[in-house]
Amino acid sequence: MSETFTHKDLAKLCGVSETTIKSYRRKFPGFIPVLTRGKPIRFKGEASDVCLKIRECFDKGMSVNETRKVLKKNFKELAPDTPGRSHSASGPGPTVSQEYMEKFFKTAGQMMQGMAGLATAQAKTGQRLDKVEKSLDRLVELETRNNETFALLLTQLQSQPVDFSSPSAQSKAAAPGPAKKVRARKIVNVRSPEGNINSYAIEKDRKDTDMLDHPSDDFLNTPIVIRNSMGEFLGVPGRLPLSGFINILIREAEESGSSLSHWDRRGDAWVFTMKTPDSDSHELFFSSTTTPKGNLVVLLDRLDVNQKKTSTQFLQEFFRQVKDKI
Repeated sequence: MSETFTHKDLAKLCGVSETTIKSYRRKFPGFIPVLTRGKPIRFKGEASDVCLKIRECFDKGMSVNETRKVLKKNFKELAPDTPGRSHSASGPGPTVSQEYMEKFFKTAGQMMQGMAGLATAQAKTGQRLDKVEKSLDRLVELETRNNETFALLLTQLQSQPVDFSSPSAQSKAAAPGPAKKVRARKIVNVRSPEGNINSYAIEKDRKDTDMLDHPSDDFLNTPIVIRNSMGEFLGVPGRLPLSGFINILIREAEESGSSLSHWDRRGDAWVFTMKTPDSDSHELFFSSTTTPKGNLVVLLDRLDVNQKKTSTQFLQEFFRQVKDKI
């Protein structure tokens, strides 16, 4: 039987830690072949050459993309080893279970799918309302001009008799002054597919800012951080924005189903609430703040499970495990 390796064997061979070997697997899953999935996981013999080549590239300061190109030239890339991925919890503090993370990712995936459908429906409704508003504007303008014409004729009749048979009188009656536009508040009734009738008040140049009940693009594009036990801000390399943090969760939940939940505003914080098929609720609290250096960031400062606030250590471990999936 050919030689096989565990995480520990590969770490000793390459002169690095086991955590580093696991990070190699996350970054280049298709190049490190798994032989067995028992405990400990064992890898095929060629895994040693791959890990040595990765360490060599990283020692030269090469990026992940550059290293991947080198591996493709020297080794065969297999299908990514997603079923057997290991999620170790190195360092002190409690560990977030794999079962909990899977439920969380399932919920996040369904959440984003629902938001995408809602955004599409709202966009179509906005287009229909815009067409109705333009038509009503034209009707109001025509009605205003007719009223002004009638008022002018009535004034002329009251001031002096007019012989409508004369060409000059006909010319004056047909030439009203410039139309004066008015702003009108219009009520539009829209029937839904279910048969319900909803009324909308429309004013020109007025934008409805309450259609989407979720954070603004500026908030979603702000870098996300947490605070450690010393009160220091800890972020993600590359200043990962809140939207990227959410996308990581969605990526992990793409192949799973989950219950739909929502964003809601609570005081100064935006709360990302989800419910799993087992009716467990998960609430992440995000708020805008600035670091001592004056940088604007979004702070993840609380995680509630079933309406109970978790510990700071639990929150930090959860954040670390999500960050490791970049």
